[in-house]
Amino acid sequence: MITQPIVLMYHGIVAPQTPMPRERETGADLYDVTVENFHAQLGWLKEHLYRAITVRKNLNVFSTKEILLTFDDGEMNNCTVALPLLKEFGFTGHFFLIAKRIGKDGYMGWEQIRQLNAEGMIIGSHGFSHEILTNLLDTQIQEELSASKKHLERNLGFPVESISIPRGFCDEKIIRMAGEAGYRYIFVSEKPAGVVPAPAGAGTNCFSRVAVKSNWTIDRFAQALDGKAPFKEKIIVSCKNGVKKLLGGSVYDWIRRMILKIK
Repeated sequence: MITQPIVLMYHGIVAPQTPMPRERETGADLYDVTVENFHAQLGWLKEHLYRAITVRKNLNVFSTKEILLTFDDGEMNNCTVALPLLKEFGFTGHFFLIAKRIGKDGYMGWEQIRQLNAEGMIIGSHGFSHEILTNLLDTQIQEELSASKKHLERNLGFPVESISIPRGFCDEKIIRMAGEAGYRYIFVSEKPAGVVPAPAGAGTNCFSRVAVKSNWTIDRFAQALDGKAPFKEKIIVSCKNGVKKLLGGSVYDWIRRMILKIK
């Protein structure tokens, strides 16, 4: 049974000579989508009559042709490269910002963020400093969630009701604490077991996402829109999730960074 719209998760949308932020995490390039591939993906969505919706809609009621487009981290290319293409195809998106990196080298500043909002895009939080929340004490989690929300709202002048939990580590406690911090819409890599949809107009809703990767062909993209994935990919994801759970965020992240550096 389908309980939520398909939510696509993007990161960097890169053109030739696109400057990369210095503070990027190791492995971020695995999720970079070229401008050519992004254009092709949006074209495929348009051709197949998909419509990009936002959290402004009642997400408890949706059609299989309604999807959400989300962008994590707040890199400058989201404004200079992704936004013009979204406008070209008539799509809207959700942009989740790392509060501490706003205005830093390679990241959007307030001018670009206000431009996104003026164009009808949704602005959300991606934590204050992009920490793995499951590694932190409860007081530190509260600070990461609340400080980012307050920082965005103070500088933008409107409520920020959505958050993308950073780095792919999340559990039921994080979801609960995000709701207590005032977020109504919580986007995660994988929805924790036991988290159920809230009634329309009440409580906090949590949405799983599909990460679009740099090596995807248009056929692989189409599979994702059909809720499918290659068997090999499913096995790899299942193994990764098992290792994450076994080792915990800190150890898993360290091992991952070391492997990627060797590559």
